[in-house]
Amino acid sequence: MTRSRVKNHKRKGACIKFGLILYLSFCLFAIVWMRAAVVNLEYELGDLDGMRADLTIERKHVSAQRANVYSTAKIEKVALRQLKMIMPDRDRVYYVDKTSSARPYKASMK
Repeated sequence: MTRSRVKNHKRKGACIKFGLILYLSFCLFAIVWMRAAVVNLEYELGDLDGMRADLTIERKHVSAQRANVYSTAKIEKVALRQLKMIMPDRDRVYYVDKTSSARPYKASMK
């Protein structure tokens, strides 16, 4: 082999070594980065699960409060105190019978 061939062969070998080292370092960096991303996602999932549990508890409390607000006893109490309504006696109750509805007058031309 001539000197130029040996020199070119050494350059190619050095470039291949450098490329291999660069490739391996990039792969190592990618693996570490992916692992860190997975750990961060696990932490975020844990936080979201905690928030979901808190929201579930809060939803149950709100549902109980709504049931309390719409209870018949609460509505009756508000009607008696704030709206000054009174409980009806038997004498004050009027029953309305259903009658036939009003119909338009038809005039026949016979």
